[in-house]
Amino acid sequence: MKKIMSAIALAVSTAVIASTSFAAPNEAHQAHSMHRSNHQTVVKHPALSHTKPAATKKQAQHNWKVGHQYPNQYRSTNYKVDYKHNKKLTKPGHNQQWYKADGKYILVNTANHSIIKVIH
Repeated sequence: MKKIMSAIALAVSTAVIASTSFAAPNEAHQAHSMHRSNHQTVVKHPALSHTKPAATKKQAQHNWKVGHQYPNQYRSTNYKVDYKHNKKLTKPGHNQQWYKADGKYILVNTANHSIIKVIH
């Protein structure tokens, strides 16, 4: 009988603790809902946004200058340009390649990856 009573007491105390921990968030939410319904105003909280600020930022533009190194991230074939499709571009010499990055055409020495020419 003593074991049964202690088991019941343990079950009841566990249920009470669990119900208070689950009830606390709902009570706050209900109070917020009541507050909103009384005033008929809805406030949007930018802090509750699920988008990351870094995801919405545009990638920083580089300061392309002759003699500087062309970054690795722009050396893929996605940035390569064929000079024949643009009248501004001259035929690249041996070990030279045209790239387009940040809206600019950049002629790069493919041997040492230095920038030879920049066209806006």
